[in-house]
Amino acid sequence: MKTIHTLWVSVLLICANIALAQTVHISHCLRACPQVSDARNEVVVRHLYAASIMQNSGLAEWVAYRVLPDAVGVASLLGRWWQQDELLQTQNGLVDSDSGVDFVQPDLSNAQDRDYRLNEIRLTSEDRGRLAPMTSFAGTPYWDELNYLSNMAPIPQGLRLGSWSRLDQAVNELVASAGQLYVVSGPLYAGNGLRSDLEPSHFFKLITDGEQVAAFRFPVSTPVHADFCAYTSKLNQIESESGLALLPALDAADDIRLLELLNCHS
Repeated sequence: MKTIHTLWVSVLLICANIALAQTVHISHCLRACPQVSDARNEVVVRHLYAASIMQNSGLAEWVAYRVLPDAVGVASLLGRWWQQDELLQTQNGLVDSDSGVDFVQPDLSNAQDRDYRLNEIRLTSEDRGRLAPMTSFAGTPYWDELNYLSNMAPIPQGLRLGSWSRLDQAVNELVASAGQLYVVSGPLYAGNGLRSDLEPSHFFKLITDGEQVAAFRFPVSTPVHADFCAYTSKLNQIESESGLALLPALDAADDIRLLELLNCHS
């Protein structure tokens, strides 16, 4: 039986300082992590994911992670509360940090759909989600890091609880036989990849086993009961729209076989 050894790391990389100095290999990315849109962006590497944090908004432009069979677990009773990512200097634009007050929130362990309270500003669970999902890492001791703001995205409730969640579940089920899968997810903005304070128009998820790629592109208006298979896309389309090379060192192409393994049949 093949044994997969997982190396969990947590570090902050400021891209402008390392771009010309050295090559950094990050286990959450297959061979190489996606590009970043601005050299001022911070790349944070947590035990479970890596994320590029945009300098102008403090939001993730992409999150990359690797799903392993022994990492998947039941997440229904895990605590969900947003917390500052102390590795980052950039402030998250979805919260008001002017007061400098720490997070004050109720224990939401058994109330996943209740409101979040942060610095006297109410953040509803209806429009805040995680790019790297709890269910893919509930079997690890580091699941709480998925509550960091570096993993937060304004994913509408209908999408987050519907197609997005069901695709995560399909990835979790497939990894039991695939051994491991790499995922890159993030927002897309209208206007040829321009990243401003505008709300995202779509969210994407790229899944690869190293040889095949399955790409999905979801409008923010995706209804909760929609089938995630109705939102398949192409790697080059998503890279063109994002303006980034999201799988830069991967010699792989979109493949119907991986879609079929994710239960998307033509």
